[in-house]
Amino acid sequence: MRFFRAGARPGVIGSRIAYPWQGVLLATLASALWGLAPVALKMTLAGYSPEIISPIRLGLAAVIFRALAGREGRWLPRDAWSWIGGVGLGVDFILYNYGVRLTTAGVAGLVINVEVVATIALAVWLLGERLTRRRIAGSLVTLAGVLYVATEGAALGDLLAREHVLGNALIMLAGIAWSVFAVAQRRVPRRGNLFVLLAPIFSVAALTTVPLLILPSALRGTGGLVPTLMLGALILLCTAAVYFIYARCQEMVDVSVLAVVLSSIPVFAVLFAWLLLAEPLTRRVILGGVVILAGILLITTERAPSKAITPGEAPFLAQ
Repeated sequence: MRFFRAGARPGVIGSRIAYPWQGVLLATLASALWGLAPVALKMTLAGYSPEIISPIRLGLAAVIFRALAGREGRWLPRDAWSWIGGVGLGVDFILYNYGVRLTTAGVAGLVINVEVVATIALAVWLLGERLTRRRIAGSLVTLAGVLYVATEGAALGDLLAREHVLGNALIMLAGIAWSVFAVAQRRVPRRGNLFVLLAPIFSVAALTTVPLLILPSALRGTGGLVPTLMLGALILLCTAAVYFIYARCQEMVDVSVLAVVLSSIPVFAVLFAWLLLAEPLTRRVILGGVVILAGILLITTERAPSKAITPGEAPFLAQ
């Protein structure tokens, strides 16, 4: 039995995390659920339009987060940074949905890692974080892997078969938009739990995607059992549940350990795409994935003081 001093946060003893193994297991589960997201989205797009998926996914997630936030929760934010973060998240979902429709789920799970680099750049600019040699090297390695995977099928002269390249480009832009959310939410005044922070941001994100519903293509989906089940998985597993699990991980695992475990998200994305969609594991995808993973690990294993993650801090690679 472990004892905590009065006033101490459960899960932390001094500066040391008290539940490392349980936390690592939960962080691995979070990585798997985030890795499942592009595959579930790809299967959802078989029956629903990109325009309708975003407001449903973000709106229902906002309702769940608002319920988990308790009495301190709000539907709409009071500060400008929450609005900026919400708009960034909404734009991310819009671009990501269109991008996944044009490319493969496995490649999407790899290419989206451009957000790691974009977040570092924005954090240096807006948060005053240090730009170390290790972060620069990791960013360059990650970008090299992303570009290598993203241009698969873009042979010279093959100008009519550029659908995947366009989809990959949209996903990279989505990653940059998500980085705006990631940095903006770090500027939001902290109060209450993670869901007090997320509920109003997700509400704004949902509102950002609503105008797309006026497009003629918004209601052209055929529905179906599998797409509907996958839409439910996106909302419950890949959004609400994974953030709840992540919030618990914050109290159980050191920030450096959590960052390393979450770097496995691209691996899960490629594996789920292979298992559930029978997407081929080409040499380019495997090699590019290894390069991307190496770049992420180079960044996330940088030495830093051991501490718990600031409540509300969002991880990289979360879609």
